[in-house]
Amino acid sequence: MRNLKLLHAREHGPVQALGSPQCFCLHADQGTLLIGSEYGILELDPAIRGVTNDISLTVDGFLPEDGSGHIVGIEDLPDQESVCVATAAGDVILCNLSTKQLECVGSVDSGLTTMSWSPDQELVLLVTGQQTLIMMTKDFEPITEKEIHQDDFGEGKFITVGWGKKETQFHGSEGKQAAHRKQMEVPPASSSDDGRPRVTWRGDGQFVAVSAICPQTGARKVRVWSRELVLQSTSEPISGLEQALAWKPSGSLIASTQEKPNKHDVVFFEKNGLLHGEFTLPFQKGKAKVNELLWNLDSTILAVWLEDVKKEKNSETNTYVQLWTVGNYHWYLKQSLHFGSAEKSQLVSLLWDPEIPYRLHALCRGWHFLGLLHLCSLHGLLKGVL
Repeated sequence: MRNLKLLHAREHGPVQALGSPQCFCLHADQGTLLIGSEYGILELDPAIRGVTNDISLTVDGFLPEDGSGHIVGIEDLPDQESVCVATAAGDVILCNLSTKQLECVGSVDSGLTTMSWSPDQELVLLVTGQQTLIMMTKDFEPITEKEIHQDDFGEGKFITVGWGKKETQFHGSEGKQAAHRKQMEVPPASSSDDGRPRVTWRGDGQFVAVSAICPQTGARKVRVWSRELVLQSTSEPISGLEQALAWKPSGSLIASTQEKPNKHDVVFFEKNGLLHGEFTLPFQKGKAKVNELLWNLDSTILAVWLEDVKKEKNSETNTYVQLWTVGNYHWYLKQSLHFGSAEKSQLVSLLWDPEIPYRLHALCRGWHFLGLLHLCSLHGLLKGVL
């Protein structure tokens, strides 16, 4: 891939709304955005630069009136002509955008930290406050519930046994003791880790990866599950592993980030839980933290959402997105998009377009929305213009 250029940026907003935006999804059929806040859902139409729908979730008690509520997931469901919202309090709500009718399809007493739909929208995975996974059908019929933290490696454990595995290598008496001591050591998660679980699906929806911190050890692990929530593999404990998690849509690698003693890396896991390559981010350790990773539609661009580490408690921090591509097994930084340090410009959520590979959507704290279109070559430029 040659140079990645910014063709144009369409800015919309700010809009007048209560609270601050927390997450969003695209309402593709209407060309609008569905934005969740601590008070409800706003539908924003970029064409008219205005709000076309305002649905309160405080009236029926799904969110508290004092603004302390939080939406942990939002998904447009075209087949059901509704939007699905999950709250931190544990409610899963279907909202009809035409009638504004709200239906609570289920609740979890321990609360929810994540709601993630499969790419085909046939399944939805919930992560509960008690560190369990609940897999349901699109009609919200429970399939199964599993504990995130499993002692077993998973069904793929025999695949990883071989001379390349440290546990099978000949150590000698001193080497054996050293290997045992190393196994007993539990590397902690990164100091900048936000502690929340992350969920990412493979592009075909056949597998889902979950990254979570073990409450007993403080180590973050990545586990791969089937659609039926059968554990396939578990990553080895990795010191400094962070929360960012993104499965390459083409299915080959799962990206995360790792804080190392003298650098900050993007690391890649295979489906069997083993590490398979990395590249180093271009800043000194401790200068910035990675919030999320996102692959674009055709797996050609990896977006790294970063923010500077605060030097002082009340200081403002710069947020930016780096766009990386790979060629001949080498990673190249093609573009860096800076959003400034003003609070209203802070990134809240970032999404790649589900239909246009080089379009990126960004939502900022001050109710600003940006539609960014990036092209990678003259051929891409002509396709984008046409």
